[in-house]
Amino acid sequence: MKKIAIYLALAVLPTIGVAKEVTLPQDTVFWRPSSLPGYQLTLQNCSTCHSAHYAEYQPPNSGKAYWQGAVLKMKNIFKAPINENDIPAIVEYLTQTYGDHRK
Repeated sequence: MKKIAIYLALAVLPTIGVAKEVTLPQDTVFWRPSSLPGYQLTLQNCSTCHSAHYAEYQPPNSGKAYWQGAVLKMKNIFKAPINENDIPAIVEYLTQTYGDHRK
């Protein structure tokens, strides 16, 4: 039994600390362009973790409170490095572009 454990340990040992390469598929959904300041902030902050799929598949009647909650969840729960001062502009962009205030 000890020999099996040693063989297993020796078999796994070379893979410890070896970097794996992951190739992600290209994005097919992009953030909707806008002249709102939150558009650029969304590109800078949100695109580092996920594509625009996240916003596209939210309820189309989602209001400002919904988007505020989503941005705060990303910042506080998932630890997205979003500057506190940028949150209102990002929320406004998301509400105007993907929520119940769509133009």
